[in-house]
Amino acid sequence: KIKDYVALPKPNGYRSLHTTIIGPHKRRIEVQIRTRDMHDVAESGIAAHFLYKEKNNGGIGGNKASDESTRFAWLRELVNEVRRQSDPIEFVNAVKEDLFLKEVLVFSPGGDLYALPRGSSVLDFAFKVHSDLGYHCAGAKVNGKMVSLKHQIKNGDMIEILESIHQTPKREWLQYVRTSKAKNRIRAWLKRRQREHSIVVGKEMINRGLKEYNPRGDDAAARKEYSRKLDHVLTTFKLKDEKHLFTALGYGQISIKNVMTEVFGAAAIATRGHSHSINKKEKDDQFIIQSLENSSQSSNNPQFTALSNLNGIIVGQERNIMLKFCKNCSPLEGENIQGVISKGKGVKIHRLGCKYLLEADEKRIVDVRWDDEAINTSLRPVQLQVLCEDTPGVLANMSRAITTSGFNIGNVHLRKLSNGRGLARLEVMLKSLEDLENVIKRLRQEDGILEVTRR
Repeated sequence: KIKDYVALPKPNGYRSLHTTIIGPHKRRIEVQIRTRDMHDVAESGIAAHFLYKEKNNGGIGGNKASDESTRFAWLRELVNEVRRQSDPIEFVNAVKEDLFLKEVLVFSPGGDLYALPRGSSVLDFAFKVHSDLGYHCAGAKVNGKMVSLKHQIKNGDMIEILESIHQTPKREWLQYVRTSKAKNRIRAWLKRRQREHSIVVGKEMINRGLKEYNPRGDDAAARKEYSRKLDHVLTTFKLKDEKHLFTALGYGQISIKNVMTEVFGAAAIATRGHSHSINKKEKDDQFIIQSLENSSQSSNNPQFTALSNLNGIIVGQERNIMLKFCKNCSPLEGENIQGVISKGKGVKIHRLGCKYLLEADEKRIVDVRWDDEAINTSLRPVQLQVLCEDTPGVLANMSRAITTSGFNIGNVHLRKLSNGRGLARLEVMLKSLEDLENVIKRLRQEDGILEVTRR
């Protein structure tokens, strides 16, 4: 007798010829006759059959089939393991990691389940839940324990995000996140805030420019002339509107002098508007500018020489210039810097990005750089902000981290925050950017320290 499942396949697609024969000692032997394709369907199912066909065809489909074939092989092994395993809990623990090779599953305090890429931080989770939650993420609790923003989450973690309306994204957050959503949101926020600041700075530059380069001394007439020439200015610099003009000025893409030239003409710019008398401070400024152009005049001043050697700064091409460092940004050796000629006080040194540098009059900004030949021995106060757990011994850990690195602490201000956290503001005396990086790295290694930033 022959069962012909080739002519009449089973509902699941099974095809084969079955028959029974009599073997030695009158034993019955079942014989199944089928092709290789039929055998694949019988052993692994209809899906495996199509994968086999795609793999043999080659190309992109063949590569995909190879990946899917690997998964089917793993699934068959998993089924066999189920049959061998008597304890279901042991089985779940054994295969849990295999099930989630590329992602982790975590919970919100409300019990909602979220899937994120393996290696994600609590910041990634905050942005996954909602962008506003990510923007104002001040800390997090994982399974009831305070953790830092860069803490990497694991399968089964229950994550509670701590919000603060005063918290905003920082550039170093980009180093803590892995998901593209979090990175894009942080970059967009930083770009938007920088643009807003540039608009404010650019608008102020226009207001100052209208007063400084005004040829008639009439502010109302100057503003009227600016409004009349605005379309011409926008066309000249290929800008869409006045807001884009403010932004370009704030970013330093165009100079206020060039804008005022288009408004009042080159003649007014040459005379610098209605400038007449020069007071004593302006004479001091002219001396500084002249000293940048003529080294012989500045090299004869022993006071300037001593100050220059002490600070290790070259202004233009000169080393013998009276200097002062901005207390707001407190630049360190190794950082990118620029100088601003201050009235009667020499040249003030700023870090690039300092708000006072962005607001400074463009014609007073001079190029400065660190003197590689000088030996830097001067210490400058650097303000650090440390977010920490409000637990005993945290302040001692901070102090130990700084002193063992070879640096001294100036002032310390502590403030207790909500949710069991504290905020410490430290003044540390440092010489270089390398010193700063070492101190921050050392602090972040201490227990109880959640985040360290430079103010």
